Amino acid sequence: MSDKPACSIIIPSYRSTKTIGACLTALVAQDYAGPYEIIVVDSSPDETPELVRRMFPAVRLIHLPQQTDPAQARNIGAEHASGDVLAFIDSDCTAGSRWLSQLAATIEEGYDGVGGATSNANGDTLVSWAGYMCEFREFLPEGKPHDVWNLSLNNVAYRRDSFYAAGCFPVGYFPQEDQVFHATMRELKLRLCFDPGIVVAHMHRTERTAFLHHQRCIGRANAQVLREIDLAGTPLARNRWLALLALPALVPFRFTRTILACWKVEFALVFRRPTLAWLCWLGMCWWGLGFLEGANGRRSWSIIRKGH
Repeated sequence: MSDKPACSIIIPSYRSTKTIGACLTALVAQDYAGPYEIIVVDSSPDETPELVRRMFPAVRLIHLPQQTDPAQARNIGAEHASGDVLAFIDSDCTAGSRWLSQLAATIEEGYDGVGGATSNANGDTLVSWAGYMCEFREFLPEGKPHDVWNLSLNNVAYRRDSFYAAGCFPVGYFPQEDQVFHATMRELKLRLCFDPGIVVAHMHRTERTAFLHHQRCIGRANAQVLREIDLAGTPLARNRWLALLALPALVPFRFTRTILACWKVEFALVFRRPTLAWLCWLGMCWWGLGFLEGANGRRSWSIIRKGH
């Protein structure tokens, strides 16, 4: 990797000892033709930073003294990056060897940002599948590349100047900061592409309690975002009583959307294991609880997560 990279890969990290090794192993082996750099922004109190230093000396490590909002960690990485293309991946994801090449090629086509799909890296438990379906139903590895208004931040790249024109990632909206950031890009008439052929494999939560906790966090962040940005659902998020009245219909609606979206990709699994649908239903109920909390003005970052 050169001292003057064309692309910079930025990874926010917290308590990532179990996953950062696989993530970085895949990234140092990219087939990208030009020079690139890898930056890990870690705020772990555990052995993660030492593991990165020991096993990946070519990777640039920025260690922060306390747990940091992932949006802020990504922004810090961008501040230290040298590339004209800023690529972002999470520490619990692994990328194929052509990942960076595919992202950079789409940017070269004239897009300001490009994102890819997510697959389930640990599909041996139903809880992991429920987490995958509930969180990534809009970013499944099927279909053709097309223009979009939103992308998932665990698999994305931007032109550097476009990233800063949009003001960097907003802090305090975890895990829905993508919607706020991309809404700004949309207002600036910047172009975003979703390419389902650019795939990262994501390690999902396998404990039911952790899965439900995360769905609640997503629901709270959804409401928080909708209170500030005019999107479908904004009237509900801005009126807690209206949100309460709508919830008995909203939860089944989101559940149905989730099952139908994933039915195309994992039909056999949903058909064979009906317990998966039950877990998704529970997840949507906990999402609804979080949405009500967000509609009452509670912010998403007040639910501290276990890792990112």
